[in-house]
Amino acid sequence: MFRDHFIYARHLILTQIKKAMQGKKVNLFLLFVLFVVSCVDQVRDDNSFIIATYDDVKDWDPATAFSLEVFPMSNIYEPLLWHDAGTAPGRFLPGLATTYTSSSDGLTWEFILRKGVTFHDGRAFDSESVRYVIERNKRMNGGGSYIWDSVDQVITDGPHKVIFKLSSPVPLDKIVSSQYGAWMYSPEISELSKDSLQSGYGSGTGPYQFKKWTKNKHIKLQRYDDYWAGWNREDHFDSIIIKVVSESSTRLQMIEGGLVDYALLIPVQLLERLDNNPSISVSYRPSWINHFYLLNTKKPPTDNIWVRRAIAAIMDRKTIADHVYLEAGKEARGLIPDNMPLFEAPDSLVPFSLDMGKRFLDRSGITTKNISADISYVSTSEEYRLTSFLLMDNLRKIGLDLDLKPGLWSSNWDKARRLETASNIISMAWWPTLSSPSDWFFGLYKTEESPLFNLSYYSNPIVDSLINTAWKNESIYPERSRNLYKEIQEKLINDCVVIPVVDINVQSVHKKNITGLRNNPAYSTLLIYHLGRGQ
Repeated sequence: MFRDHFIYARHLILTQIKKAMQGKKVNLFLLFVLFVVSCVDQVRDDNSFIIATYDDVKDWDPATAFSLEVFPMSNIYEPLLWHDAGTAPGRFLPGLATTYTSSSDGLTWEFILRKGVTFHDGRAFDSESVRYVIERNKRMNGGGSYIWDSVDQVITDGPHKVIFKLSSPVPLDKIVSSQYGAWMYSPEISELSKDSLQSGYGSGTGPYQFKKWTKNKHIKLQRYDDYWAGWNREDHFDSIIIKVVSESSTRLQMIEGGLVDYALLIPVQLLERLDNNPSISVSYRPSWINHFYLLNTKKPPTDNIWVRRAIAAIMDRKTIADHVYLEAGKEARGLIPDNMPLFEAPDSLVPFSLDMGKRFLDRSGITTKNISADISYVSTSEEYRLTSFLLMDNLRKIGLDLDLKPGLWSSNWDKARRLETASNIISMAWWPTLSSPSDWFFGLYKTEESPLFNLSYYSNPIVDSLINTAWKNESIYPERSRNLYKEIQEKLINDCVVIPVVDINVQSVHKKNITGLRNNPAYSTLLIYHLGRGQ
């Protein structure tokens, strides 16, 4: 194993040496030192599971973390229930709760908690911990905390029983198994300084505990020896290392060279290089993730609905799905993935037509000779880049110039949340917090005073009301909710707030000897405790 890493490191360094020596004098001793240090740096612990990802954690508070934090946090923290959506139909599995019941009116839920569980700081997990987490999350009012809005009261009945009283009959099993906002953490978090908390030092009950974070470089998690489920297999990984590598070509080189076990977001156009590599597996699995573009309804010229409709009309979804995403995506049929429970395809998606786009633009009434807009997209995604270029080319054909603004997601997001720095169009990927179509609508289109993910700055009280009603009917009258979710899609399409493009098939690029990988679209993460390394 060391020899493989050494050869790969030597190849990288020698390449840099050749570049440096072209046309200039070089201090060979310094190059030799660089070579040796780099080789040493490439040595890895074979009992670590190493991931190469494209961006870093922005929020270490388990109450409010709401983006790429899902990778480390889903291995540090656990929910009361897990949702297994990889089976048909989906099912709920025990997490920190072993059993649960609900009343016939859906307003009272009781959970029996798992015994013998401790947080990483040594404190026992119990019903008081559950109450503390939910009450704190509601007070924090950030990230995925909205999932608890319908919880009026959390009652503890002994250390291992907790009772929820709801204001409306929402599906609490979906809530407590959410991907964000439902992680149980130690109440000792109240004793942490803000700096300590935002450096990763919260305590969960999961199989791995936080060890170290070097911002924008790497995260290390170490196995928690007292994990309640035990370490009963020889091939459990002792640690997890998440490396932040913004360049997709570098992530590809790292998986090729054996420096990582799993690489995220490799452009499909580069994957042919792996076809004949016997040590790497590339596969795709269905997900509840989709890619789409939000249109800013407050910033000219996309504050004009006819400009927005013109942009929607020249988005060639079929070409993008077939020739940009290839196996990694399929043409969108609606505003949420079509394999999502309670999905019903809308009737009114704007069809691709340059002629229609030109007519819409003419109808905008904008008399300026040169109409221009801008788009921000995630620079680490080749799919976003190619889609943006195709969009720019089609818009130019109908008389609208498009300025491309690539950047890291974290930077794009920061700018989009301030109207003065926001672009007219922003690339988006969405995976649900909880297993419901409502997650897209609450997160992306419900009225917000200060936008978190409503980056179109859209506000419609009718849509707000429909979202609330559909969610509250989901547990008792699911078919009623299905019809309402279709109606919401129709209204959003009519107001041209969003342009759907593809439903994602999640890419899996990993060392072939990694075992235990399985499909579960309810979670956009890897649960490393279930993985191992085969021979």
